[in-house]
Amino acid sequence: MSEPIIDTDERLDVVAGTDLRLIQKIDGTAFAIDTLLLAHFVTIGDQVQRVADLGSGSGILAFLLKYREPRLQLVGFEIQEEFHQLALRNLELNSQMTGLSFENLDVRDIPARILPESFDLVVSNPPYYPLGSGHIPDRPGRAMARHEIAGTLGDFIEAATWLAPYGSRLAMVIPAARFYEANDFLKPAQWGLKRAQFVIPKEGQRSHLVLFEAERFFNGAHKALPNLVIHMADGRFSDEITKLFQVGLRPKI
Repeated sequence: MSEPIIDTDERLDVVAGTDLRLIQKIDGTAFAIDTLLLAHFVTIGDQVQRVADLGSGSGILAFLLKYREPRLQLVGFEIQEEFHQLALRNLELNSQMTGLSFENLDVRDIPARILPESFDLVVSNPPYYPLGSGHIPDRPGRAMARHEIAGTLGDFIEAATWLAPYGSRLAMVIPAARFYEANDFLKPAQWGLKRAQFVIPKEGQRSHLVLFEAERFFNGAHKALPNLVIHMADGRFSDEITKLFQVGLRPKI
């Protein structure tokens, strides 16, 4: 296979723990460890066949889930045409992966364009910052990826609600500070929290991210998982993160 053409604002990455090669932008929108953690965290039971990725960007989360469970049928929805095209290029680069597709679609338009209750699992790594908070990057692509310029956390959960039938699940990674806000959107939409895990950037620090999984019409108590530490106090990766990088998202045969 010939090497892909890489633009001056791009790089070709090999995802740690996998043999996936993905083209990424170098403007601050390249995937980070949060996406890898979400792909590892989410529950994928035998009943899960169709997965929707809301705000799919360059496609990294969809590719990671496909790598983990090759039988899945995945659709990524991305509003930015630039990143939609990048996802399509990554699909060409990893042509051995079938059952993956990407649509250039605003998550807020999903109820008008996509059949309801058509996915078993919805995943998302949405923009982290509410509009008006923090410094908005000058580059439009990065700004939209990081700030709620084209859809709020509530909009992403509303789209997931439209796509999800009874018993289906939603898995997201968001800032820890917005965990209770997310619950305020989940409860009225009949999502019941099942699992949550806070992520600590460095041993001794406060959590900066939370991974959570909710189920449609679930009424039980959620399982609070032990905090996940990325770096130890001496700067090295924790044992959990080291194992994830070494073993990857599925056992090697």
